[in-house]
Amino acid sequence: MTNMNNNEGIPSRCWCGKGIVTYVSKTEEIPYRRFFRCEIGIQRKKEEHLFKWVDEALFNEIHRMDDHQARITEEIKDLRSSMKKTVEEEVMKQKSSLHVGCVGSILSILCLWSKYD
Repeated sequence: MTNMNNNEGIPSRCWCGKGIVTYVSKTEEIPYRRFFRCEIGIQRKKEEHLFKWVDEALFNEIHRMDDHQARITEEIKDLRSSMKKTVEEEVMKQKSSLHVGCVGSILSILCLWSKYD
């Protein structure tokens, strides 16, 4: 999932609105390490355009998705619990109305019998 509003996860755009390009570091200190950079950030080094190491972005994205998955799992658990409670309440209502209906039918039959006695 791409992220444009903050510096977490895999970036899709810089704050300036320009797209992101992936480069490979050619320095002696950090050779061959991949990084994300704003399209115009390379030319405008004095401005604070987006720069992010690819491996850190991927790690952040995985962590963010794990957190998201945990929240969804908790929501599903809550929904299941709520649904179970609702179903149990409806079953009890139906049982109650069935008992009332049965008692009413029995009383009606008893009344009818008493008339013939």
